[in-house]
Amino acid sequence: MLFSIINGKIKKKIILLPHNNPDGDALGSSLALLFYLRKLKHDVDLISPTEYPEYFKWLPGIKDIIIFSEKNQSIIKKKFLNSDFIFIIDFNNLLRIKKFKNFFLYSKAKKILIDHHPFPFHFDFMFSDPKVSATSILVFRFISDMNHLDKIDKKIATCLYVGLMTDTGYFRFPSVTSETHFVAGKLIEKGINIDEIYGHLQEKYNENKLKLLSKALKKLKIIKKYRTAYTSISYSDSNFYSYKQGDSEGIITYGLGIKNIVFSVFFFEETKKSPIKISFRSKGNFDVNIFARKHFGGGGHKNAAGGILEKSLSETIKYFLSIIPSYKKDIIFSI
Repeated sequence: MLFSIINGKIKKKIILLPHNNPDGDALGSSLALLFYLRKLKHDVDLISPTEYPEYFKWLPGIKDIIIFSEKNQSIIKKKFLNSDFIFIIDFNNLLRIKKFKNFFLYSKAKKILIDHHPFPFHFDFMFSDPKVSATSILVFRFISDMNHLDKIDKKIATCLYVGLMTDTGYFRFPSVTSETHFVAGKLIEKGINIDEIYGHLQEKYNENKLKLLSKALKKLKIIKKYRTAYTSISYSDSNFYSYKQGDSEGIITYGLGIKNIVFSVFFFEETKKSPIKISFRSKGNFDVNIFARKHFGGGGHKNAAGGILEKSLSETIKYFLSIIPSYKKDIIFSI
């Protein structure tokens, strides 16, 4: 039914929603869908709750993204109320679009989920598979199921490939499967420039970001008996180094790169007010998705998740340290 409507001759008003602080997969998936649905002559808006990292500004179609603000919220509200379909892309919990959650709930549009995170909320149409390595693969499947692989051009392929690269750690994560490489191969056939894409994704470092990283590494703490590493960035740190969206990305991976460490945590005080944002990464069988959901109102994947806590930075770290002992066996015997 959905495919026949989307592929029909009647023009539909469609909204595409990535999550807060959209990453490469959220942006790549959303932009690819934007190009594809516009090819089908639909009226499509891509609306992001927050800004995207500056190093993604080269992506095709990125300037078409509508960033939510106090100034345009009335216009965005009208778009929600008048839409026929809303695509939820690369997230499955409405907390990830908190700024206009009510607009979403009040809209009578049919809601379509395209996402690869576990434990999804239920929507009208579900394209959910936590076994795939990136939401971009599900967008590729969606287009394929519509029998429209011929409509994937270089721009769409570039966006989807960025989603694949970033959400698989450049094809290194355990989530990578034969399908990941199959889809990558099909996208390469569309004439994308892999070297250029890789170059753009590596150009995300600036002086302030490196100084922020240096600050985080100086604060790095290792708890050997729990095979755990953690660090933090306070608001004063980020403010001093003129923080921009995306500057804290990647900090958490340094802890996980230490020998014998299987659990890495990063606490980020982005503003003077709560909540504290927390990132979790793990190796082996220690499920940080379950950990984040149980203690920090978050979630994600088995080895990569996030959460928040409505406490100060010091209180959040103290709380974290208080619950770690109960996970000792789970962590140290995870690999």
